[in-house]
Amino acid sequence: MSFVQWNCRSIKNKQIWLHQPPFSTSSFWIFQETFLKADDNLSHPNKIFFRTHRSNRLGGGLLIGIPKNLSGRVVYSKEDDPNLEILAVEVHSKNQSFTIINIYAPHGFNINPIKTFLNSLHTPSFIFGDFNLHHPLWGRNSQSSFSEDFVDWLNDSNLTLLNTSTPTHIINARTYSIIDLTLCSASIFNETECYVFDCSFESDHIPIVISWTKLQNACRNIKTIKWNPQLSKSQ
Repeated sequence: MSFVQWNCRSIKNKQIWLHQPPFSTSSFWIFQETFLKADDNLSHPNKIFFRTHRSNRLGGGLLIGIPKNLSGRVVYSKEDDPNLEILAVEVHSKNQSFTIINIYAPHGFNINPIKTFLNSLHTPSFIFGDFNLHHPLWGRNSQSSFSEDFVDWLNDSNLTLLNTSTPTHIINARTYSIIDLTLCSASIFNETECYVFDCSFESDHIPIVISWTKLQNACRNIKTIKWNPQLSKSQ
């Protein structure tokens, strides 16, 4: 079973891409910066959507989409903080429960406000997000504000960074960076694979595809796919 994480920079004018891989072949969608408002309609025949909406400024918005043959409930949500948006959904399949956490931090992710919540997670967990952090741990020579606190917390946590050295953010035609991070519980690290896709789909962020073999038997009617993409620099 696979997940796709993407800062879409407005989903309204990009819905046509959702019918193409990796979106059409992924069981779970985790999107940042949807730009959706509470009264905007978004539906899918095979997915249930959980959303947050930025009410105090333009932009922002989070979405988590799960298959309709699973159940889910929101266990944590923060959307009115201009520096941090979080949506956490606990998902239940026939024989497995896990938590999906979606994060958007436009000015850099500060771990301290939600450290207690993240440390309280007991089920297998995935954290996806646009963290807007730079650090040598994921291939940056310099480090940004809040990144050292985040790395210190990560080193002491039971979570593992899944990112490879492949960039996820297009700054300009020749400059790329990694600010979209993906983490999972250390207990399931060996059951996961993580790839950066080969197209940005009109965003300045490139989707990340994560597969988790644990759920293969729980949702046999959901197709999965393994990708071996190479980052195209012809955006």
